[in-house]
Order: sequence, then C-alpha cells, then structure tokens
Amino acid sequence: MNSEFKISPKLKKWLKWMETIQSEIQKLLRDTNMFWEVQDIIRENSRIQKPSVFYSYLGRTYLSHALAGLRRQIKPQKDSISFVGLLDEIAKNPEELSRSYYRSLCTYPDGPDISQIEMEGRQELEAVGITDNSQLKDLIQMADFAPYTDASGEHVCPKMVKGDLNALKSVVEKHEEFADKRIAHWDKSEPEVIPTFGELDDCIKLLDKTYVKYHLLFYAESIDTLMPTYQYEWKKIFLEPWLKAVAGSAKGLIHIREDFDDELPGFKEYME
Repeated sequence: MNSEFKISPKLKKWLKWMETIQSEIQKLLRDTNMFWEVQDIIRENSRIQKPSVFYSYLGRTYLSHALAGLRRQIKPQKDSISFVGLLDEIAKNPEELSRSYYRSLCTYPDGPDISQIEMEGRQELEAVGITDNSQLKDLIQMADFAPYTDASGEHVCPKMVKGDLNALKSVVEKHEEFADKRIAHWDKSEPEVIPTFGELDDCIKLLDKTYVKYHLLFYAESIDTLMPTYQYEWKKIFLEPWLKAVAGSAKGLIHIREDFDDELPGFKEYME
C-alpha cells in the first residue's frame, strides 16, 4: 500500500471485519464441499447404500451448521461482525471505499511496458496524458475499479452496495426464518417455507460471489472464489476400514488420543 494514503479508523475496522468474514465464508464453502463429496462417496458405493441413522445425523448436522453459518453473515446484530452489517456500513459511508484508496493498493510489480505498444496505440495514450509505464498500469488497474463507482467515479456506488445487500437478504430470507424457528430454537409456529438443500447451496454460492466483488474493492486483488484448494487428500481416511473386527475396539473419536478416557477437548479447536 502507498504509505502516503492515510487509512481512516472506519476503513481500518472494515479491513479487520473482512478478515473475519473471509475466514467464515471460506470455512462454510469448504464444509459444504466436503458434505457433498461424502454424498458422492455414498452414491458411488452400493455396499454402503443401506438405511443408517448416521446418514440422517450427517444431513441434520450439515443443515444446522450451514444455516447457522449463513445466518451469521446475513442477520445483523449490534455487536456482531457480519457481511450484511459491513455492506450496510459501506452503503452509508461509500466515500471510505474510494478511488484514492484503491489506487494506493496498486504497487504494480508487473505489467505492460508502454514501449512495447505499437506507435498508433502510444499516440492515443499520449493524447490522454499517458506517457510512462506507471501511468499505463494505473489506468489498467483503475479500470477494474470503475464499474463499481457512482457517477463521480470517486468512490463505490451506494446504490450498487444496497442492491447487493438486498439481493442477499431476499434470497436468504426463508432460510433465516427456518433457522430461527427450527435451528436456533423450536418455535411454536411452523416455518412458512421449508428450504431445500439445493436452495441452501444457491445461497452459499451467492454469498461467495458477492464476497469476491468486495474482495477486489478492498484489496485490489481479483479472485474467482473463496473455496480453498485442499493441501492434502482429506478423503484418504475413507480408504481404511472404520471398524475393527476385534470386539470392543471400535470407539468414536472426538480428538485423536491414545486413551479415549482422557479429558475431552474444549470447543475452541473446532471453531478454527
């Protein structure tokens, strides 16, 4: 970042929020991917396609986990960090995500060389004041920011932000009601709509897509998705039998330990 640009306390807060929001959405995407990959394993192996309460448990656990994760990002709370909370603040203070801030992020380690452009192209650039590499790279980088600005071109468009905010809220609304009435607690009244797994997936995809847009605006860095790349083959555990033939040796593990009777771990390590 250009050291001459001074980040305001509000923008500094938003950047901290983005770190938390990114981590939360990334874990939600990863966990969603793992759930469906396990479904594929079951689908492709006829030997395990038999009634099992474990499959019901797996589905209920994923549903509760995914809905809770979605709800954290979509239902704003006064003292909580959420994506919609961030978007709401941006819509009210669009000048914080400014052209000058975005430009301060552009260090240009690589990029086109103006001397490599044909003469006619260089003349056109010179006509609008572009005469060296740094100006050319600035022009290219700022072109990424321009589609998201208001008419002045100086900061993000608040109408665009409100549109993204409303789109997320409208798509997630029925999931939020179901989570409130059946996940957070059991309400006396029935949910008006019972969402499907496919609709839940669509909501998570929209959350990812919307985050990607604001990642560019906050970091001047383009990404396609927050879905991480696995650094190892996590499904290798399914290549091994989970039950041993020796009677009494099969134990469920919360955490891998030599002695299952040791003190059970706290929740914290499962929240990271």
